[in-house]
Amino acid sequence: MNKVTKLFGIDYPIIQGGMVWVSGAKLAAAVSKSGGLGIIGAGSMAPELLSRHITKAQTLTSKPIGVNIPLLYEKAQEQVDTALSLGIKIFFTSAGSPKKFTNYLKGHGATVVHVVSTPEQAIACENAGVDAVVAEGFEAGGHNGRDEITTMSLIPQVRKCIKIPLIAAGGISSGQSIAAALSLGADAVQMGTRFLMTRESSAHQNFKQLLLRSTSTSTMTYMKATVPVRLFRNKFSSEISQIEESFHGEALKTQLHEHLGKYRARLGMLEGDLDNGELEVGQTISMIKNIPSVEELFVELLHDYKEAYNLLPRSL
Repeated sequence: MNKVTKLFGIDYPIIQGGMVWVSGAKLAAAVSKSGGLGIIGAGSMAPELLSRHITKAQTLTSKPIGVNIPLLYEKAQEQVDTALSLGIKIFFTSAGSPKKFTNYLKGHGATVVHVVSTPEQAIACENAGVDAVVAEGFEAGGHNGRDEITTMSLIPQVRKCIKIPLIAAGGISSGQSIAAALSLGADAVQMGTRFLMTRESSAHQNFKQLLLRSTSTSTMTYMKATVPVRLFRNKFSSEISQIEESFHGEALKTQLHEHLGKYRARLGMLEGDLDNGELEVGQTISMIKNIPSVEELFVELLHDYKEAYNLLPRSL
């Protein structure tokens, strides 16, 4: 047992990222049943839909589950209150100030974790009273920090700055990368892309099958001038690149907003439109060549972690 397994009451320091359109009740419950911490991604859910996913997850497992709430969404307060009313005690917050809900949540007996991309943000989180931080490197899929700090550089820097538990994220998809993250000073890991590629995730089969054919250059970070996001290269991402090359300043922001429209991520990730959808996925996708069940994945991760640990030289 370490700081994170004790904090959440779980068996293994492995946390499933709260991904929009991908991590619903079925995935979160399967991860928690396997000994990790499953997270329902509330970013794509109205409060009513979030309520249904929480209720369903609670029928699938009695083990702890958490909810990820991006603070930039206008219904974040309603999402928080919905989750609290259904007995959720673990909250991962992101995309906003850790001060926004930390005191409110802790006042309701909840554990609060905030996602950061720099050491300075981690310090601010500790000062705000959060219980742990997720330090996410630039390899991660979806929305990323503007400073482009990679996981291998970020984790030891954050470790030196804070005393609270540290969860590493970004580019972690195997037992070997778990071992690497823990050796850098992390107390646990959070994985998104690896859990996206399981049978229990809500990602469309078209999307999953496309990702099995990934190469080392299949993803790229776009929209750096506005909100950086790592996407799988497709027709939609090419259109974003063309807009970024043709416009600047406020005109760029306007064009991106108009082209993004609504539900582009849903179109690609949930509905399987591989040309016109926004396909959020991490840089580690080229390493993933199977789609196991969550239970099978945990067996694989634990085996490969032990193998990596045993292969380390006992002296240099």
